[in-house]
Amino acid sequence: MDYGFLAYTYTMHLYNCVINTFFIVLIMIFKFWIFNWVLYLKILWDNKNGDIMLEFMNLNDKNMIAVQGAGGKTSTVFLLANEFKSMNEASLVSTTTKMGIVSEDRFDYLYTFIEKTKIVDGKIYFASKSRTDTKEIGFEPEFFDKIFGEDLFSNIILETDGAKTRPIKAPREDEPVNPVNITHCVGVMGLDSVNKPFDERFCHRVDFMEKIIGNSKTLTTKSYAEIINSNCGLFKNSYDAKKFLILNKADTQQDIENAMDIIDKIDVDVKIFVMSFGKIIKIY
Repeated sequence: MDYGFLAYTYTMHLYNCVINTFFIVLIMIFKFWIFNWVLYLKILWDNKNGDIMLEFMNLNDKNMIAVQGAGGKTSTVFLLANEFKSMNEASLVSTTTKMGIVSEDRFDYLYTFIEKTKIVDGKIYFASKSRTDTKEIGFEPEFFDKIFGEDLFSNIILETDGAKTRPIKAPREDEPVNPVNITHCVGVMGLDSVNKPFDERFCHRVDFMEKIIGNSKTLTTKSYAEIINSNCGLFKNSYDAKKFLILNKADTQQDIENAMDIIDKIDVDVKIFVMSFGKIIKIY
């Protein structure tokens, strides 16, 4: 028996298997990439005129908007600020907790409250009480109730919750930190934890979430709906404000289907925005 020939044959067979597997995986990755780009282009085309969220939020002459939850709060805050800007209205962006360092290209003026200067229409003002190397430190909620009552800004947008970049959370007893006079409450959730393990890698404050959804092994669409529906969940401390839900990161067809499944399970009165790549793709 020619063992050298057998070894050569086996080696070539193994080589062909490896090469074929490599190309199959490469084709699958390419198909997935193409599918998501097609979905992304479809979203851009469907939203070529750009739905403005504020048009669906029943604005008042004066508005104080609290953005809470997880999975895109800061992006939502500045989305709303830029929409006010596009309407030639000024807005103040700030926080009652902590938020990541805000770069200067995201706002027009830094506001200090030391002296009251004339507010310019169509500009974004940003204010924080102090700053560390990694965080903007906010003001107490009572401070914004006072500012809102003084008519200094007609539009105030506040990040009032923290989630350590996780897509979903349940609030602690002292969260979210909302002024009592908020007019609008925007709850944000990222869809990228659906069907992920129920642990701190994919959600924030597991112990408080357990009180709402139970000791589940997996974060399901039912889990999301339970957090939305609970008085101790997403819209906690919303007072008499109008409620709005953002289901964020609906970036694949499966994400969109998960969003629809969550919506079917919601039993609170809330306007819903499904978003993908920073664009509104569905409104309910």
